[in-house]
Amino acid sequence: MRFYDRNAGLQHVPRENRTEKPGETVDWKRQAFVTKHTDGSVSTYLPTEVIDGERVMSLAIPEVVVKARARTLSERLGKVNIDFIITLPKNMQGHTHGITITPYIHNKGTSKALEELSIRGDLFSKVQVRNYWQLERYKELFKPDSLGEQRAYERFIRFPYPESFRLDSILNRRETITYFYRQEVPSRDIDKRIMITMKGKIEALDHSFYDFPMSDTLFYNISSMLAFVDTTTRYMKKIIEKYVVVNDRNFLNFKVGSAIIIDTLGNNKEQLEKIETLMSTLLHQNEFYVDSITLTATASPDGSVRLNERMSKERAYSLRDYLINRLKNKGVTDLITVKWIGEDWEEFQKLLKNTYEIKNRNKILEMIAAGKDRDKDALEAEIKSKFPQDYRYILDNVYPKLRAVDFKYNLRRVGMIQDTITTTVPDTTYARGVELLNDRKYVEALEILDTYKDQNTAIVLLSLGYDKTAWEILSTLPSTSVVEYLQAIACSRLGDKTRALEHFREACRQDDNMEYRGELDPEISELLK
Repeated sequence: MRFYDRNAGLQHVPRENRTEKPGETVDWKRQAFVTKHTDGSVSTYLPTEVIDGERVMSLAIPEVVVKARARTLSERLGKVNIDFIITLPKNMQGHTHGITITPYIHNKGTSKALEELSIRGDLFSKVQVRNYWQLERYKELFKPDSLGEQRAYERFIRFPYPESFRLDSILNRRETITYFYRQEVPSRDIDKRIMITMKGKIEALDHSFYDFPMSDTLFYNISSMLAFVDTTTRYMKKIIEKYVVVNDRNFLNFKVGSAIIIDTLGNNKEQLEKIETLMSTLLHQNEFYVDSITLTATASPDGSVRLNERMSKERAYSLRDYLINRLKNKGVTDLITVKWIGEDWEEFQKLLKNTYEIKNRNKILEMIAAGKDRDKDALEAEIKSKFPQDYRYILDNVYPKLRAVDFKYNLRRVGMIQDTITTTVPDTTYARGVELLNDRKYVEALEILDTYKDQNTAIVLLSLGYDKTAWEILSTLPSTSVVEYLQAIACSRLGDKTRALEHFREACRQDDNMEYRGELDPEISELLK
């Protein structure tokens, strides 16, 4: 009697009913030929017949029972462990048969085979081992090419090993054999709900076989923290300085020994107009207050130090008075602070370093560095004496840049209290991080969300197993039902069960639905025990 539509059944079993009940085994021996040997062992032979030239089993195969340990699976460290229990009659294995069971995971419209479970009888296993030994021996002796190896494989290997197979924990009983199956699957490859089916086949040494059709379906819900992801649109935070400094450098020409402002001398007119325009603009715009203006005059090293210091001071005050008169703004008088440096040797060194036309530039710089505490008039005279050609170039091209007037405007934004403001522009970078989080691409998501230190950052960290860091972030956030629940998980993992329960109870107090969520979450339900 043939049974081609027999299925290997899958079923979820509640915890309280997961122990086998006595008297529910199938009397397999009544459906097979049994031979007792003199040593007391027993051989079981399955009835077969020839169909369309092939020998197949024509036997009512008892269903293989698969018990799932849980309907809800926890996602931890970016992975999910799918586990269930496969139970089959012990005599079904026999000595001459090989059974292969292949679980399939169905998710996101695709199906993927998990590792196969291979169950082999003693004699069947010995035949397989001998066949492979014969193949290797043949290859050692005759060293065939790739085509010859393929032909040898087809000749010697009657029952190939499965490409990928496993055998986990085995529980032997009087009538049954139980296999505990556990497979780790990356969570980024699965959705919130997955399906598991199973296919299998039995083959015997006489080449008879039986294929199990696709089994019934097991459904698993994936318990992750993605339900707590905050999808609220986040807007850009822009850091705007309350205090702003504007620097402006100008070069004015004066007659030798004079501090009088002459607008027709050199390009003074252009420089003075530039100073007036900027100062007037800053004083009359509405976005900033001008807190202060610092006017600093400098001189070049030609001439005596005493004269240059006096002239830079007089020229600074002369320019201040000129501007106050031109702007006709009495308030400017109180805003402007006058300073003078005299000979600006520090700026002189900076200019020399970037003036490659000076042949002995490095030697002059060494002299200046060595003469830090020397009389500057003597130092300038020594440079002029040792490097007259270079000095002429310095006199014409470098010294004019040292006769400068620097303005420093200190501004403060009108009505601004804090330095950080929130704009109406969505934060697309943050949105990308949340998208990666929802796709379970935790490492990539953390690279973006780590700087935000918010609820979603904590979820990423918990999903990757960085529990202490996640707890530190959560402890700084305002108390909500979600934050309390996540803290319960973090504390539980860190071993603080008492505090974990306190956070969970607070989450339930703020939101009654958390109690139902906790019962479905294996981590919390284990905590509640």
